Amino acid sequence: MKNKIPFLTFLFFILVYFNQGFGSLPSQCLYYLSRETWKLTAAQIGWIAFLTTIPWMIKPIFGIITDCLPIKNHRTKYHLIFSYILLLACISYVVLFGFNIISMIVVGFLMSFCTGFNDCANDCQMVLLEQKENLSGRIQAVQWGSLGIAGLIVSVLGAFIASHFSEPLNYKLAYGLTAIIPIITLIYLIKYYKEKPTKIKTSLALIKSNFKKALNKNFLIGLTFIACLQFAPSFGTALMIQLREKLLVDKMFLGYAGAIGTVIGLIGYILYYWKAYKYPLKKLLYFAIIFSAITNLFYLYLPNKWIIIVYNIAFGAFGGIAFLSIMAFMAKIIPQGAEGLLYALATSVNNFAGSLSSPVGGWIYDHYGYSITVVISTFFTLACLLFIPKLKINES
Repeated sequence: MKNKIPFLTFLFFILVYFNQGFGSLPSQCLYYLSRETWKLTAAQIGWIAFLTTIPWMIKPIFGIITDCLPIKNHRTKYHLIFSYILLLACISYVVLFGFNIISMIVVGFLMSFCTGFNDCANDCQMVLLEQKENLSGRIQAVQWGSLGIAGLIVSVLGAFIASHFSEPLNYKLAYGLTAIIPIITLIYLIKYYKEKPTKIKTSLALIKSNFKKALNKNFLIGLTFIACLQFAPSFGTALMIQLREKLLVDKMFLGYAGAIGTVIGLIGYILYYWKAYKYPLKKLLYFAIIFSAITNLFYLYLPNKWIIIVYNIAFGAFGGIAFLSIMAFMAKIIPQGAEGLLYALATSVNNFAGSLSSPVGGWIYDHYGYSITVVISTFFTLACLLFIPKLKINES
């Protein structure tokens, strides 16, 4: 690093991403509620996930706000404060009133709106630092490491809550606990968050100029690659159904399995931060795709519950490296001058394709079964190898 980045700056990245990870604490309770109590199909669960994550697909709007609509000469601080207050209001609603299918979608949408905006404000600063210091994904390793640590807590604590408390107390308790991090973040934003004042003046011309940068050919090819990679039909819900309903795996075992996978994945983030970021990014992308396809095929073999532990240990670290390689690529292709908007556009494409893969994968599972879903997902992943020779990446 050319310049030492202040700890309080890293704390901003850590808090925002830790909140994203810890905010998923109710997810296990909600899966059991929707599948095992409400008896929804895999496709219906996928569509609920898709609808509630729509804000993650319209992040260019958040990018315009951070790039072009400052409050009191600050691009992010006051927007973030409002966003975290709204997030806490949503959590309070769930704790007080609980869920039906409609309120689950509406509240989930609003909470995604808040976390999506917070993520965009965070990533705007991340891209600026990554490009200025030529960090090649090292800040992202810190971000995703923070999210991974939160995920480790969520894996075990979420399973414990789902196993030891009945509905609706279990998910209300889980949501109540997630309020801890937004409260801490609000205190940090008000007392410690330092942001250099901007001289940007809002204008339609500035917004148009930033959108024109999105027409950069290399940027568009990169977006297409990301979209195709993420659209590979997801078999996550199908795998969960296989484990719960075919192998009869209990909730706590799944929590421990997730925790083990998270710990090994964190090792992958550390290895990326330490060594892997030095390798040419194109080679890392080849590795990421081939590795993902091979590991997909292993999940065709599910003789018993212990095989999930084996897979998590065997693949977790390499999976972490593969994931950060994709994230580093997304930061590399952003044209300078509109980092908030264009990184938001890249992540929106990523999130839209990824979210759509869930109901598509659910539909394939409902109609053709588990094995076909895994094979189709693997085929779509391998097809993305055709894009890599066309990608233009500044490796300096």
